[in-house]
Amino acid sequence: MTARRQATLYLPLPDSTAIESLRSRFNPVQFELIRAHVTLCREDEVSDWDKFASRLSDLRTIEVTLSFGLPVRDDNLVYLPATGSTESYDALRSLLLSTRNSLPRKHIPHITIVHPRNGSCSDFVFGEIASQLKPFTATFRSVTLIEQVDDEPWQDLILG
Repeated sequence: MTARRQATLYLPLPDSTAIESLRSRFNPVQFELIRAHVTLCREDEVSDWDKFASRLSDLRTIEVTLSFGLPVRDDNLVYLPATGSTESYDALRSLLLSTRNSLPRKHIPHITIVHPRNGSCSDFVFGEIASQLKPFTATFRSVTLIEQVDDEPWQDLILG
């Protein structure tokens, strides 16, 4: 059994509606595994998830605002890149991951539409995706800790 964990910012409604529709149409396997999201912290960045959850629960409010641009294609990967300032995202990562001796590595926030692990993208597919998405700004107000066991769908975790 292989388990992976991460801290995730699920894309709120109504921003997720068009994106989820495209994901279900063009990458149904990934759509079934996980909702549209921005990864906040990956499994290799956190050594103690209970301590991480405690730090997270100590926060009174969470507000991460990100602007997303037009879709970008890199072979079979299609994603919406964050554009403009990522200050609130970077500050939350720093608050949750910084230690006395180190700052977290830079992570570029994005929303994946087609994941190359289990999807593919043709010129037609990319054209369909690009024609249906416009730049937008979303505000995330919660962080969800999630876990994937083997190739099963990601599940929300409750720690502590």
